Amino acid sequence: MDLMHYAPRGATGLLRPLDRLTAAFDVAAAWALVVLVAVMVAVVSTQVALRYLLNSSINWADEISRLCFVWSMFIAIPLGLKSGAHIGVDVLAARLPAPARDALARLMALLGAALMLLVAWEAARIAYEQWDELMASVDASAAWFIVPLAIAGVHGALHLLWVVLTGPPTAAPVLLEDLG
Repeated sequence: MDLMHYAPRGATGLLRPLDRLTAAFDVAAAWALVVLVAVMVAVVSTQVALRYLLNSSINWADEISRLCFVWSMFIAIPLGLKSGAHIGVDVLAARLPAPARDALARLMALLGAALMLLVAWEAARIAYEQWDELMASVDASAAWFIVPLAIAGVHGALHLLWVVLTGPPTAAPVLLEDLG
């Protein structure tokens, strides 16, 4: 894993704390993804092997692999936001002059950050209310399925706030080659 992709951008002044906080979230998310995918693959592979070779199974395998999948999907979203790799419809924006396109991107990032923070708040509230509800096969709270939404909401809002303050990211060169 290339951790340089998740290093701080080198901002100075007032942007430096946001830069470092976002980079810390990025590194934590990248390592969490590695662990989550490794656990998911190990659990599912073991489950398949036990089921087909020994006609046995692990009663918690489905729930743990599903939990790892949910966490990995939501933890990865802000990393896509950072690089501008998320899906967007730019039919109107592509026809605007560069200054208007930049202003529209910053406005949409601001609205997106507000929505991500709303998602984070509501997810945290729901997880808190649901904390005493247990998963079916694991002695753990079912709210663990909701927690990654709160984390991704805050992490994603940080990346969108960066776009508001510094402008939209340029598309990755590989993506531009694919589109060309």
